[in-house]
Amino acid sequence: MKKLPNTIKSEFLENKEQVYFVGAGPGNVDLLTIAGYKAIKMADVIFFDSLLDEKEFKKINQKANWLNVGKRCGKISIDQKLISKSLVNYSNRNFKIVRLKGGDPSIFGRLAEETLELKKHKIPFKIIPGVSSAQSSAADLKISLTEREVSRSLCFVTPSVSKNSTESNKWISSVLNSDTSIIYMGGRCMSYISKKLISSGINKSIPVAIVESSSLSSIKKITTLEYLEKESINKLNGPVCLIIGKVVDQSRFNNRNKSFCAKKIKMPCIA
Repeated sequence: MKKLPNTIKSEFLENKEQVYFVGAGPGNVDLLTIAGYKAIKMADVIFFDSLLDEKEFKKINQKANWLNVGKRCGKISIDQKLISKSLVNYSNRNFKIVRLKGGDPSIFGRLAEETLELKKHKIPFKIIPGVSSAQSSAADLKISLTEREVSRSLCFVTPSVSKNSTESNKWISSVLNSDTSIIYMGGRCMSYISKKLISSGINKSIPVAIVESSSLSSIKKITTLEYLEKESINKLNGPVCLIIGKVVDQSRFNNRNKSFCAKKIKMPCIA
């Protein structure tokens, strides 16, 4: 992709805000928005998540100080409170900051915790939305998340909780009352998800799509809720998005219980 012209105006970039929360998309730099690209381009310091194509994103602004504050399940990561305090500290030093979050910042991105800290210190900020893994997973599968007479309701849920949080089953009622359900961060607990939903009354033959590392060299598999319990978590290294519902039957990968791996394609950088 050619370098973006500087004549493009964006209401997101008024230079009044000191911190920009930018949705990086699911990982592929080509899915970054124009506003997000321009915010990164003018940043002094960039706090970024670990699920991104780090090498390609850094090409957008090689002069900035890139700080990895990402979190991965089961791995050592920076405390959330420290991340929030760091945003404040760098802002007080008059740096232009981008907080680059995977997917869309407002969907399971701990956005509220970080913006609350900025509000306490009266630091102006702006949120630039991004493509969520729900959308990119559906695109990888070549399906629509909604469909006339099939899916008129949609929910985004996660059974995952933070280390010191109490387990909650509220996500189950959301799935029960939606035609299509997107489960984030479900790769490590597929057996748990399967058992919980079947015991709650969901048809065990309902189709389920497993998409790992959507928008990149994604691995896709179509199965059913019953067989989801038997899927091996050891084969999944990247972020996993589960799509549950009849819309999954639209997929061109609709041979049940077979895996399909997309070819790895080198994507051009937009810088």
